[in-house]
Amino acid sequence: MKKQFNVPMPVYPWSTAQSPFVGSLYEEERNWYDQDYQFLSPEALVSYHRHRLVDVGAFMVPTVTDRKKVISVARFVIYMTVTDDYAELLPVKEIAAFGDRIFEVMMGDDPRPGEKGIFRQIQTNRKEWIEFGMPDFWIERIAKNYKHHFVIDGIMGESKYKASMEAPPMSLFHLIRANSIGMIPFVDQICPLIGFALPDDIYNHTIIQRLVLLQSIIVALQNDFATIGKELSIESEFLNSIILLQRHHKISFDEACTEAMRVHDEFVDEFVTLSNHLPDFSPYQKQTEDFIYHIKQMISGLNDWYYKSGTGRYDPGAFPVPPNGKGETLERVEIKHFQANREDKLK
Repeated sequence: MKKQFNVPMPVYPWSTAQSPFVGSLYEEERNWYDQDYQFLSPEALVSYHRHRLVDVGAFMVPTVTDRKKVISVARFVIYMTVTDDYAELLPVKEIAAFGDRIFEVMMGDDPRPGEKGIFRQIQTNRKEWIEFGMPDFWIERIAKNYKHHFVIDGIMGESKYKASMEAPPMSLFHLIRANSIGMIPFVDQICPLIGFALPDDIYNHTIIQRLVLLQSIIVALQNDFATIGKELSIESEFLNSIILLQRHHKISFDEACTEAMRVHDEFVDEFVTLSNHLPDFSPYQKQTEDFIYHIKQMISGLNDWYYKSGTGRYDPGAFPVPPNGKGETLERVEIKHFQANREDKLK
């Protein structure tokens, strides 16, 4: 009989809106793959068509009613995901060069003839941000966050451990994963959604930076619960909190799930506490509070995508094999998700 693990699903102490755009952007997604992602293997492209990644944008910005802005977020979702999937096992120098080139295009350099089509997607995203009224300082912010947090501290930070198969300490793991999950540059997109670029003095404030980091850690842990079935079948995908807790503490799978959820909920509680005690950011208090509201919707909206979108991304054999990767080499374990309990009332 096939082994089965019961895995909890996170629950968040706030309500989540529903986007009218879920399921309506598949034509755009197909066109992007057909036009700009032909550098991927045919097998990877078949996989991506099963993933419904374009819906991540709608799920994560559920209150946005401007279709063009939802499309812009969805575009970012796909090239960010492809960046991670494609680059994760490349030599470090190649990852760094990829990140450098993404930064250059985000900052305004045109893609060169013959370059990977992903750079055209990034250039289009830049044009959308300008159309939505984003100033130069904001574009530089998201470009730096993509390069330094996502690519250098995240993907390259993980590559050392994937190469050695060494388990990082949990405190370090949370920081690496907070970067590699890509949510630090992702939340920057809230600014064009609300039509207001947070000034540097607000964005760089200690509490705002802590909230941005917390949401990234929370989403990384959320991802660990949702993707554990896939990661148990791929040797290079051991950088998952459940797997690492088992290794470090020599505990059972169920005990590791319980501990991972306890840690997740502690980070959520801290996020809620800080978001409820913001300092005075006048004259931009309302815009700052709106920024935090959208972060909450992104967290819980992505959680809904994992379990409600019908994505095939984590089905057996559906995950794209990166260059230098081996794909699934271990037997699949059946995963049954159940809803975790929180005493919190919806806020």
